[in-house]
Amino acid sequence: MAWGIGEQVILAEWLFVETVDDIRRRCQDPAMQTRYELSGIAPMLRKLVIDDAPLLHTVRAARREVPVDFRIHSWNDLEDRLAGNGLTRYFGIGDERIVGDPDPSPLTLKQFLRTVIGVAEGNDLTVKSVIRYYSHVEGGVHFGIPKEPGEPTLSTMSPTLLGHSTGQVQILGHLGQIVADALEPLRRSILSQPTIHKLWHSKDDRGLFLNHWTTEYLERTSAG
Repeated sequence: MAWGIGEQVILAEWLFVETVDDIRRRCQDPAMQTRYELSGIAPMLRKLVIDDAPLLHTVRAARREVPVDFRIHSWNDLEDRLAGNGLTRYFGIGDERIVGDPDPSPLTLKQFLRTVIGVAEGNDLTVKSVIRYYSHVEGGVHFGIPKEPGEPTLSTMSPTLLGHSTGQVQILGHLGQIVADALEPLRRSILSQPTIHKLWHSKDDRGLFLNHWTTEYLERTSAG
């Protein structure tokens, strides 16, 4: 039996909620997380906001009224691009200060992905480029060869830090927090009014949908 749009959206909503939850868990105190835990954030961010058909777009198609606002402080707002003697910094990447509070103007997804959060050999490191690097070079999805501007610098530093510090990879924890915060209204909307199949899902006396993933999810998370 071929899947219809409804079935695809149900699966997408389940994956969206579980992914946002997983990111939130891994972002708790990035300095205390292992490099492996932090690196695992990259493919989840890629899946949510960067892929050709990102999960965010799939689940939001029927929820356009739900706000999705990204709040971030750019590297250029936090740091001077010049180091001592006026020379361009060889390397620098954002830290917990990039996490936007209510003050920064909210950004769209495109604006967020273009935000500069570091510099490597004079090349801007954007949100998108950092997520792609940790997904495609350091093994989040693939273990590969650095190709884009700035990637060789990140790649050269990583083996030196491995086993001694989570170093610059902590940026994924801060990006994860920003994304999880931006997607929280959408997550709540899904849990309160999930997509259902009218022939399969009906409410029980608790107001939960029989045979629906949200019922197991809410039972599990409330028990925890």
